[in-house]
Amino acid sequence: MIACNNKTETKAKYNDLTNDNLKGAIAAIEESPYQTDSTGKIGTMDSCCIDVTEYNEDGNSVKNISKDSKGTVKSETVFARHENGLWKSATETKDGKTRLAFDTQLDKDGKYVGGQAFDSAGKMEFYYTGLGENEYGQVMSWKQYDKDSVFRMEGEGKFDKNMQTGFTVKDSVGKMKSSSTSKYNDKGEQIESSNTNVGKDSTTTKVTKYSYESHDDTGNWTQRTEWNDKGKATKIVKRVYTYRKK
Repeated sequence: MIACNNKTETKAKYNDLTNDNLKGAIAAIEESPYQTDSTGKIGTMDSCCIDVTEYNEDGNSVKNISKDSKGTVKSETVFARHENGLWKSATETKDGKTRLAFDTQLDKDGKYVGGQAFDSAGKMEFYYTGLGENEYGQVMSWKQYDKDSVFRMEGEGKFDKNMQTGFTVKDSVGKMKSSSTSKYNDKGEQIESSNTNVGKDSTTTKVTKYSYESHDDTGNWTQRTEWNDKGKATKIVKRVYTYRKK
């Protein structure tokens, strides 16, 4: 989001750490969610789930592990990368079984040209075209088709540099299915999100605001509180960073 003097030197053109407003040579992040009491103070840790994201030396995520408070792994997603850092594939496993897989293809210029999503049996469910990306390698648009080439939906994002400010999903006839917006502070940290889902009979919107209570010596936040639109604290998230040794 913002430049920093201690930015990781990368071989890849695109970098998740930079896009996610993370500073330093991070090897892993562990996120733990906590409940809040009636006064908004931190309470007990949620039994599910602690999320651990691992990064390679290029600063791109390569694995996400979700586990409960006892340390039992609930699911694991492994990410492969193209040489320039763009997503190549993602495979999610739960209870030892593959639940979902996704892969992408690039053209000769290293730009996305398409992707496919597969079910647990390895059969293609959907494919994607129109995968346009911005200068930071973030997907700005896509069109989804089912295995019989029937157009299902399309998505389009808006960005301020590498900060996503909005995203919309429309169905095959152009009707809005969902939309989201995000706001950021001058540090590039998200301070508000709004998510709208359009159903057959009703439309719902959820607004969440974020405040940051602490940061580590590198400038990455270590505690964040989520608030609903009525000003009530709903969740507190703590982060622990593992940095690569110099």
